Amino acid sequence: MNRFARLSRLLALLLVSAAAFSDFLAPCPPDVLDLNQFFAPPSRIHFVDARGAFHWRPFVYRMEVADLEQARYREQTDQAYPLEFFCAGYRYRLFGFIPTSIHLVRCLSGGSFHPWGTDELGKDVLARTLAGARSSLLVLLLGLAVCCAAGVAIGACAGMAGGWIDTVLMRFSEFVLALPALYLVLALQALLPPKMPGWLASWLAAGTIASVTWPPLARGVRGLILKVQNDHYVEAARVLGASGLQIFRRHVFPALAPFTLAQLTVVAPVFILGEVILSFLNVGVQGSTVSWGGMLRSLMQHPRELNQFWWNLAPLGFVFATLFCLVSLGRHTRANTPTPLP
Repeated sequence: MNRFARLSRLLALLLVSAAAFSDFLAPCPPDVLDLNQFFAPPSRIHFVDARGAFHWRPFVYRMEVADLEQARYREQTDQAYPLEFFCAGYRYRLFGFIPTSIHLVRCLSGGSFHPWGTDELGKDVLARTLAGARSSLLVLLLGLAVCCAAGVAIGACAGMAGGWIDTVLMRFSEFVLALPALYLVLALQALLPPKMPGWLASWLAAGTIASVTWPPLARGVRGLILKVQNDHYVEAARVLGASGLQIFRRHVFPALAPFTLAQLTVVAPVFILGEVILSFLNVGVQGSTVSWGGMLRSLMQHPRELNQFWWNLAPLGFVFATLFCLVSLGRHTRANTPTPLP
């Protein structure tokens, strides 16, 4: 494995860990507003105070608005606020089911600590970006599961049954491929209720994107089944009296697994981009659930964020990093995979 592949796997591990431990890494809840700290810059961590004294424990200074119109802040060096590590804070559920309140780092003595600054409502950018990573990766996993189930089921039925069933299923897949994917997803999302629980919104977002991504997988599975069925060992098993189910389980399915995995790596970036685009257009994951696209949507309302409040572009960096990992891992996974018949 070359260095490029190792780097992508390491980055993927960091992204997954950040999503899994998002609340542990966040210094404050992602939905808490602080209008006195709107567009506050990233907190500067100090070891030497204004008088030149060195402190073994890192600390931050309180930020006050110096120019309200331009959202400029100035540190108040009259009092230092030390940072506490592995301390108790707001309660959350680790991995979704373990109740705890331990956080990596917080400012407990009355100060405010925002490592990546705040947005237009004073919400912590780091906490929201990590929460968005959890939402986006959840949509990715759910979407891949739905796409895999639909594509393999339809392709297997078409390849094993043949005849008019094969014709109908393949013509239907061609019809789905001919539809404009973005407009179809937007139309499906418009039919859904505007407010729903976060878990249901993630399921529906994954399902709507998967509804337009399964045809290539189904057609590939169907072509691979037709190729395997003409092999000599399959013909021998059929002559010896093996049933269709036995042939599929012992000979066809082992050949489908590597191709299916490779095809899922191809469509994986589509789910990330689809979720970001839908949330950016305000038709994706909504409500109290944080998403990268929803955070980037504020760029249309506050163009100054592009240069003056640059820390609000952190979700965009996470999107690029995730796409880089998916494309790189997919490139190596697709090596040495069987090529199905057209």
